[in-house]
Amino acid sequence: VLRKQSHLTGFLSSFFRCGAGTNNVPVARMTELGIPVFNTPGANANAVKELVLCGLLLGSRRVVDGINHMKDLGNQGLARERVEKDKAMFGGREIKGKTLAVIGLGHIGSMTARDAAELGMNLQGYDP
Repeated sequence: VLRKQSHLTGFLSSFFRCGAGTNNVPVARMTELGIPVFNTPGANANAVKELVLCGLLLGSRRVVDGINHMKDLGNQGLARERVEKDKAMFGGREIKGKTLAVIGLGHIGSMTARDAAELGMNLQGYDP
């Protein structure tokens, strides 16, 4: 998108990147063109934290496996008769009391650790 930056002057007044860092933005070239570059560290931290916790819950409870199993049974016309019997196959495990290791305790890591603790998880943290 930014291969030919010279045509951006007069068209682009500023450049915003959602998230931390500007490593994928040609900052030096934008500066030459007089186009300020901004980033928004932490702006999406809550959304990422929610996806991390969602992944923990989906994985520990085997939710996706259960959905796929029921879809397969439905396609075979067996869902109604097997739902009660087969649901025990996908109970999974509770995350309460389990240990979560969080590597990196910036915005996302610290928010994830805080909410995991609220869910009863034990925590180990490391911030390199």
